[in-house]
Formats: sequence, C-alpha cells, structure tokens
Amino acid sequence: MQDTIKLEEGSEEFKAIQDEWDSKTGDITLETLPGFLDELVTRYDHDYGTICHAMATAATAAAKAVNRSDQGGITGFQAGFVMWGFLRQWQFSSNKTGLKIIDYDKFLYPQYNGYYEKVITVDTWEAIQKEAASNIDKADADYSKYLLDLEQYRADLVEFVGRNPDYYENKEHFDHLVFGTSSEHDAYKEKIDSGFEFAPKEPFVTCKPDSDVYRHWQSIVNGVVPFNYIVEQ
Repeated sequence: MQDTIKLEEGSEEFKAIQDEWDSKTGDITLETLPGFLDELVTRYDHDYGTICHAMATAATAAAKAVNRSDQGGITGFQAGFVMWGFLRQWQFSSNKTGLKIIDYDKFLYPQYNGYYEKVITVDTWEAIQKEAASNIDKADADYSKYLLDLEQYRADLVEFVGRNPDYYENKEHFDHLVFGTSSEHDAYKEKIDSGFEFAPKEPFVTCKPDSDVYRHWQSIVNGVVPFNYIVEQ
C-alpha cells in the first residue's frame, strides 16, 4: 500500500502539488477522471485547508472531463451558466433574490466605471421585497407560537418544579444549551431524546421594537432601498 503524502496548506511542497494537479486537469477525460479523483483522496493526508483545494480541483476536473466528451465543447457564455449552477447548488441553494460576483480586476480598466455603481434591477428589488415580507410573516408566526408555548410552559412549570425541586438552584441544567463541549452537546441531545422539558426558545428574530432585523425587513417592504442602492431597469 502506498504511503500517503501529508499536506500542509501554504507550504512550498503543497504549491508544487497544486501545480501537478492543474497539469493533470489540463488533459483530463472521462476515462482518466475516476483515477484522478481517487488520487486526490487516497494519495494525500489533507489538512483543514488542502482538502478544500482538492475538492475544488475535483469539481474543475469533472467539468473539464465532461467538456471533452462528445457532447462538450461549450462556449464561454455557457461556461458562465456552469459556474453559477455550481455556486447555487454548492453554496447558495437557499438564495432567493439573486447573486453577484465582483471582479476587482476590472478596476484596472476605465470603461468599467458603471460596473461598480450601487445599482440593482427592478426584478431583484421586487424579489428582495417579497422575501422580506415572507420573513416578516414567518417571524410573526414564530413569535406567536413562542408566546403560546411559553404560556403553556409556565402552566406546566409548577408540576415540573415539583418533580425537579432543584430547578431554580440548578437552572442551567434545565435550559437549552447554546455553547458547550462535545460531551455537553451529547448529554444535551440525550435530554432532548428522552423528552426532557425545556423552556421554549425565543425566536432569533422577533417582532419586538428592539429587533433591528425585523425593522430592516419592514423598511424594505415599505419601499426603502437599503445601503444607498438605486433601483434601475
């Protein structure tokens, strides 16, 4: 069995290996792709950063291999769709209002002055307003449910404290875990699985007057475009 090569992001050795990967993807095909992917995950002992580079290389290699197939040979315009398709599926699957990539290399060319203006399209603005309204509806519903759950919890608490007389002296034991060690999270999960009675969690975003996020959503719905942006067709 071949010994794995331990990689360290930022090392000169890893930079050389990245060059080797780039060279191999240069003429990758559907036939050679499986072996290359296997090499990326079995030949090396990755650290926190190098595994990310390996995954990015794997995705690029797969795209290049498909492009070299009989049905490949896409144009640069099509390649843009591939890039956005990957970004949406991999990192932004929950995005509902649109995305933009800013290429700061264009700062080097005067004709791109308008490219950096704080402008969004009418369609994007309408999508943002629609999502803000949806967020408000959900926040209202979540907070209403929280208040009902809290009322029921307070009614149940008398009986609960009777069964757990140390409730007020050991209240952390009865509260939801926010931060903690791995073992503390394991113990917390066991309590949840056993049907342990916790106080209801207040929603992260509420309709309370001091909620900056909620007021921001309301402002958007009311037609105020945030961050000094301009809506243009």
